Amino acid sequence: MRINNDIKKLIVTEKSTALKNANTYVFKVSEDLTKHAIAEQVSKLFGVDVLRVRTTILPSKPKTVYSKTSRKQTSIRTGRFKKAYVEVKEGQSIDLSKENK
Repeated sequence: MRINNDIKKLIVTEKSTALKNANTYVFKVSEDLTKHAIAEQVSKLFGVDVLRVRTTILPSKPKTVYSKTSRKQTSIRTGRFKKAYVEVKEGQSIDLSKENK
């Protein structure tokens, strides 16, 4: 489920849910986006004031996949991606129902 071409999706994990209390949301974004571009897109899409953006690029990892038919295991690598931690102004929140629009 994509929000748009640059901001791919909102990441929902235990850590990101705990960060919501600190008005911080976690997004999977395009690797070529800058912090200023991420802040601008989030402001435009969700109508919030962005205070700070932190980014990290997560490297690819090896993963073992098992095949039921041939009963063999194959080693593949997951893709690398960029994650953005977006902190919004106190009292504002991102409405998750707008994500599908």
